[in-house]
Amino acid sequence: MAHKFRLDEHKQEIRVFHGRLIFAAGFVTLLVLILAGWMLNLQLFNHDYFSARSDGNRLHSQFIPPTRGLIYDRNGSLLADNRPIFNLTVVRETATDFEKSLEVVRDFIPLTDEDLEQYRERLQRRSVPHTSVPLKFQLNDEEIAHIAVNQHKLPGFAVEAQLLRYYPYGEATAHSIGYVSEINRDELQAMNEEQSRNYRGSNHIGKIGIEKTYEEHLHGTVGFETVEKNNRGRVTRVLGRTDPVPGLDIQLHMDIQLQIAAEAALGDRRGAIVAIDPATGGVLAMVSKPGYDPNLFVTGISRDQLNELNRSRYSPMFNRAINPRVPGSTIKPIVGLAGLYHGIVDKEFTIQDPGFYRLPGRSRPYYDWTWWVDKSGHGTIDLERAIYQSCNTYFSHIAVELGIDTLHDYLLTWGFGSNTALDIPNANPGLVPSPEWKREARGEPWYPGETPPEGFGNGMFQATTLQMASAAATIANHGVFKRPRMLKAVQNGVDGEFADTIFADEDVLQPLLPSAEDVAYVRQAMEHTVSKPYDREHRRHEGTAYPYVHGAEPLAYPMGGKSGTAQVVGVQVDARGNRMDPETVNEDHLNHAMFIAFDASPKSRIAVAVFIENGEGGSSVGGPLAREVLDAYLLPIIEQEQVDDGSLLLTSSD
Repeated sequence: MAHKFRLDEHKQEIRVFHGRLIFAAGFVTLLVLILAGWMLNLQLFNHDYFSARSDGNRLHSQFIPPTRGLIYDRNGSLLADNRPIFNLTVVRETATDFEKSLEVVRDFIPLTDEDLEQYRERLQRRSVPHTSVPLKFQLNDEEIAHIAVNQHKLPGFAVEAQLLRYYPYGEATAHSIGYVSEINRDELQAMNEEQSRNYRGSNHIGKIGIEKTYEEHLHGTVGFETVEKNNRGRVTRVLGRTDPVPGLDIQLHMDIQLQIAAEAALGDRRGAIVAIDPATGGVLAMVSKPGYDPNLFVTGISRDQLNELNRSRYSPMFNRAINPRVPGSTIKPIVGLAGLYHGIVDKEFTIQDPGFYRLPGRSRPYYDWTWWVDKSGHGTIDLERAIYQSCNTYFSHIAVELGIDTLHDYLLTWGFGSNTALDIPNANPGLVPSPEWKREARGEPWYPGETPPEGFGNGMFQATTLQMASAAATIANHGVFKRPRMLKAVQNGVDGEFADTIFADEDVLQPLLPSAEDVAYVRQAMEHTVSKPYDREHRRHEGTAYPYVHGAEPLAYPMGGKSGTAQVVGVQVDARGNRMDPETVNEDHLNHAMFIAFDASPKSRIAVAVFIENGEGGSSVGGPLAREVLDAYLLPIIEQEQVDDGSLLLTSSD
């Protein structure tokens, strides 16, 4: 049986109490020593480590994207703007229950699986933790209000403002200005370390067009700041900041009013129009239709929208201004200059045109357009008339006499077969065929019968609308070639003024030309294409474009031009060998219509190339469109000059 203490055994009680007290005091002392040691470890030995961890939870460095530079036309109209929008963003580290928060958000903001997939891609690209990543762009006022009301249910979610690229003219400038869109992984991996750092905090980069070509100017330099955040991820104060450097504004040669006029002239047709200032090579307008709205790409185009564009029968994303086609008879003035330069023809040289050309000793005919009208030709014809009457027979003769190698080499000096544009890097070089090219590309020799069509632009030779506009500008500028360029000026980083851009290698190429007198002769022949009226005494002495361009309403300025009709397939004939009515031919097999034109004033101010896909008539369809574009540009200038002259006269009379 256990021993029990008696109540009167005081000494025993005191001993037990003292033992317990000593044990308790020792235990407490041990705890104090442990606590003191741990505090000593925290405050002395590991102070730097835990201080850094504390700051890491409280202090955050985040990058500040620079404001993208603006794009202006030659007259100061804004072509690419930055507009404020509000986005739903997420700091993933502070979004404690992301899936539950998404359910709350979906009650008032439509979020698709594609939105979430794009968010996860942005999250993977994020280079700094505890920084916000956009989940949904461009919230409306109602959605912002719902976020504010439910903020307590959405830790890590916030509404943030952002400047977003906006293209006010939409489809009209899509193929020339291009667009920005979200950076993808391949683009980031292609950057060096310095470039990659400069895109931290940025979601967008120029993808095509001017936006891509001048990305380095437009992007700017990223900034950064150190901020203090609370446990919900919200910034409570800014502790340090290095401001970003905004991108530089740029000014283009483009005239947006002319661009709009060119788009309106095309209407619902498929094709392209390019206008160039002959004196500078500046691209005044570059339109391709059908087009697309570049604003769709800025925040990430949906799969359905992209599939709709890609599945469209006529490829709205295909830039018809910088991709090549057979140019038809628009090449004839250059072939004529080649004949003059090499002495094959002169101003007095004539041939007999029965309506077709035959190689010596061959029976195959190469028909002139007159053959399909009344089985006749032009009779005796010289170079000037061959240009304004567009005689295939004459230019077949020149091509054969020159030989394909000489013609090939001559066309190269005009910039054909290469991309001569200074800042349109994705422009197709086109094709200048030669025997060597054909052996390499097709494994076949060059046959003599392939040379005649090269003289009138219905062979293998291909050129872009941009190249044909450049060739027209060279003739308008009396044979002086200026390489096409989009950029006119860049903002000066010091005072914000625009400084005209000078390209280092802008005039390295000049075409081979005959005498200045011969160049003027060809230039005059192109004027006659538009302005020479019907001659009752002489058949087929009028300009082919006269009834369509000049005949309806006299021009207020001198105009030169050249029509072209390029065969898509062989000439469509019926069982009797007669040309079929275009209305009975498959639309996709109709000929392409081309027209080049220029202001024929001594100091030409504009040259234009028009391409109409399956448009059929170069003079009847392309000519009026070219005049419409020239009118839109020149008539206001002429009117202002008249006003200025009137004011000068008034001043002098006073």
